Amino acid sequence: MEIELLKTFIFAAKKENFREVAEELMMTQSAVTKQIQKLEKVLSIQLFDRVHKRVNLNANGHYFLPRAIQLVEFEEQIVLEMKAFQAGYFQKISLGVAPQIANSTLPFIIQHFKKFQPDIIVQIDILPSNEIGEAVFRQQIDIGLSKVPSTRELLTTMIANEPVMIVGPQPFVAKDFHLLIKKFPIYTHAFSPYWEQIESHLPRDCRIERLNQTEVIKTFIKQGMGIAFLPKSVVQTEIEKSELFAQIPKIDDDILSATFVYTKYTHPIFDRFIKACITVYQK
Repeated sequence: MEIELLKTFIFAAKKENFREVAEELMMTQSAVTKQIQKLEKVLSIQLFDRVHKRVNLNANGHYFLPRAIQLVEFEEQIVLEMKAFQAGYFQKISLGVAPQIANSTLPFIIQHFKKFQPDIIVQIDILPSNEIGEAVFRQQIDIGLSKVPSTRELLTTMIANEPVMIVGPQPFVAKDFHLLIKKFPIYTHAFSPYWEQIESHLPRDCRIERLNQTEVIKTFIKQGMGIAFLPKSVVQTEIEKSELFAQIPKIDDDILSATFVYTKYTHPIFDRFIKACITVYQK
């Protein structure tokens, strides 16, 4: 549907006088008539009742008018957004963020990003890590922050590869983590890529209880109900407040937790956001 036809219709609907529309749009009256007729043919309906030399907007026209206005406004917005995109300016970016990241480093990332891009609106959706790559691939979100690798072909930046720590409700010595495991159940969740590596070092008789929210796991630990293996950034705030206690477990292999940023394509705004992520994780 041609935008120019819609614009002509909107003028005609408001004035109900093709001659005045022609004068305002600097067209001939016959050109206005042909455009209206062309639009009516596209829609397969009449928009005006024609009585002698007068035209009146009919029920079809009244129903279509607000929809025509929406279409024109949408087209104008798209043009503005594309010009902004080419100029390196976004009014809004959308993020898909894993819960672990949202509840730990994300506020600091946004704060740092806003220092350099205060005019950007950041829209955030909390998604499971294993769904974020797909959301970026389908362009449902602009940027994804995930704790798991994506199988899709995306532009991928590893912004952190941090130690996984054993976290408990009271001070302990890391080398004694086997005693800790015997004393407390271990809480874990479904999307921990490092869990298989940890599990290979655990005794068969240890108690493993699954929870799908890291914040719930931390709450349980604070109440003295168990322990967990969590990335350093996820528990850093609680450690600093002495609400939780954590150390790197003394086992044969280093256990690391990666954090990834996914985008579908490159853009200066995306690059600045990734830089903000790296800065926060390096602190």
